[in-house]
Amino acid sequence: MKDVVIKNIPISSDVENLLGKKPVETDSPTYYEYIDTKDALNNWFKPLAILKECPVEITNSHAILIGGHVYKSKMLKHLFSGNQKVFLYLLTIGEMPTDLTLGEKYLANSLKMPVIVTAMQRLKKMVQQEYDLEKIGMVNPGLIPDWSIEANQIIFDTFGNSPKSIGMEITKHSTMRPLYSSSGILFEDLLDYCECQTCPIDACIGREARFVQSA
Repeated sequence: MKDVVIKNIPISSDVENLLGKKPVETDSPTYYEYIDTKDALNNWFKPLAILKECPVEITNSHAILIGGHVYKSKMLKHLFSGNQKVFLYLLTIGEMPTDLTLGEKYLANSLKMPVIVTAMQRLKKMVQQEYDLEKIGMVNPGLIPDWSIEANQIIFDTFGNSPKSIGMEITKHSTMRPLYSSSGILFEDLLDYCECQTCPIDACIGREARFVQSA
């Protein structure tokens, strides 16, 4: 399948909603500066994604083939069958402008994590609606027990040169640039799976379920 570049991932201009709280007290001298910069959020953050629908081939070992590349993970093999829809994705909120005021930089930095989480949720919803999926799941390298962050490189390799079109690159340590970026697999969820149950990052603002310690 051809890579699909998604450029219209919307983000909310409601700062309080993104942060989950008021950024400052209403009667604070800086409150109106926050209000004034709300309209600039879509200029600071421009979430972009690349999507590729890939076939899944189950092997006899603890590995599967997705788009012709080998992924070694018992968890992935458990979640995927050979007939469900599976999509590799790359997502980034991009680099920040360099001409922000001190107050704008403070607000922008406080919103980077909420924005990437919101963009991931919006991307999931867009794929779910576009492909008419009853339920959609997500898995990310390094956030499930037997799928290391090195799998980022495999995902990048599957996309070839396309990551450059949304300004993304991968380092020799399998981390991504820009910093607030994400890679992973979206899939038709046939097993009522929630990645949060396997992720130990308690402070994640996108947490949807409690971490379940494996035996």
